[in-house]
Amino acid sequence: EQRLKALNQAWAELKQLAATRGQKLDESLTYQQFLAKVEEEEAWISEKQQLLSVEDYGDTMAAVQGLLKKHDAFETDFQAHRDRCKNISDEGLKLVSDGNHHADSINQRCQQLQTKLDHLAALAGRRKAKLVDNSAYLQFMWKADVVESWIADKETHVKSEEFGRDLSSVQTLLTKQETFDAGWQKLLNDSDARKQRLLRMQDQFKQIEELFL
Repeated sequence: EQRLKALNQAWAELKQLAATRGQKLDESLTYQQFLAKVEEEEAWISEKQQLLSVEDYGDTMAAVQGLLKKHDAFETDFQAHRDRCKNISDEGLKLVSDGNHHADSINQRCQQLQTKLDHLAALAGRRKAKLVDNSAYLQFMWKADVVESWIADKETHVKSEEFGRDLSSVQTLLTKQETFDAGWQKLLNDSDARKQRLLRMQDQFKQIEELFL
């Protein structure tokens, strides 16, 4: 009878060990599935970090607009991956709360994933600010070229040695001069207003860049 009791106890212990091992194997399986999802997102983040680190901001307005469109598409994609990462982290926290024996590693990988997301967001903000800044600069340069061309044309007018041969021609030239003066003053006012706006934008983008660096 004593031997039978010992056998029953040994059998119960064996079943308990088997159950514990089975549970740990199940936990390891869910942990590996969790890791696979994390590593997939980290691979995507790493790829995008390299793309966002490229110092190409476009050398023409068309090029800048193309890069801005690509960046907008990236931001839409980024939001989808952020949502996916949140779901993965939530799954990880549930594994921890359920007592998964890989809890320490799960917590570490969740924190690591969030850190990488934050770094990618900083890179994205920095690149967007530089693209917008470059777009404003190229627009300014284009308008400056137009103004220079206009000035060259008007320079011919003001250097003219034609002062009229009679009252009618003098009055005509005076009217043209007054029109020129009014146009010139408006141009100066518009130019100053644009310069002030560019300076304000420059300050804003400097503040944005300081936040992300």
